Amino acid sequence: MNGATSLRSASAISDLPGRFANYSKKEVIFQPFSLSQNLYRIQSGKIKLYKHSEDGRKTILTMLGEGDFFSNIARFSLDDEGVYAEAIDETILRIISLKQLDSLSVSQPAFLSELFYTFNQHMKQRNMFLERIMYAPVKERILYLMSFLMKNFGEKQGRFMKLTVPLTHQDIASFIGSTRETVTTLTKELITEGHIQKKDKHYLVMGGTDL
Repeated sequence: MNGATSLRSASAISDLPGRFANYSKKEVIFQPFSLSQNLYRIQSGKIKLYKHSEDGRKTILTMLGEGDFFSNIARFSLDDEGVYAEAIDETILRIISLKQLDSLSVSQPAFLSELFYTFNQHMKQRNMFLERIMYAPVKERILYLMSFLMKNFGEKQGRFMKLTVPLTHQDIASFIGSTRETVTTLTKELITEGHIQKKDKHYLVMGGTDL
């Protein structure tokens, strides 16, 4: 997938070049073969990266939140061409151009080294996710997806952990390689079994659920 990661160095972040831009819910940030190549940091909001298969089906690669970086620059790309970035809700991005990024190799070489490292770590996590769901039953894939997203979007609520990113049945299906109909049936089973709850478009996962 195209690169995505968080960096925790506040001083380095505050010194970054770039401009700020606002994106509306469902607005496309970049698409395949976009002429503009940039590094993006999410100041607020959430985005998703996805691509389309040859048969036209959407595959969601990841969802990202505040503090995360992503890019359509080749050196930071963790997937083949064909990736789209779209705002999940109202989102503000810091946009660093390719030229500005190149200048950081002189002004902030340590920042770039950390950026490369954390992009690679994200790729490893994504590969582990794919390996785990590859041969798993769909019900297990649903639970593991929620565990995967919980690392970025988990919020404790009593005995449950709430996913603060909204998920539709189609979103889940596009993440785990299933159909919306199958996901609808199995999420109802998981709710009946007490593993998860759903409030509006947000899922809550029971503490102790085997993920």
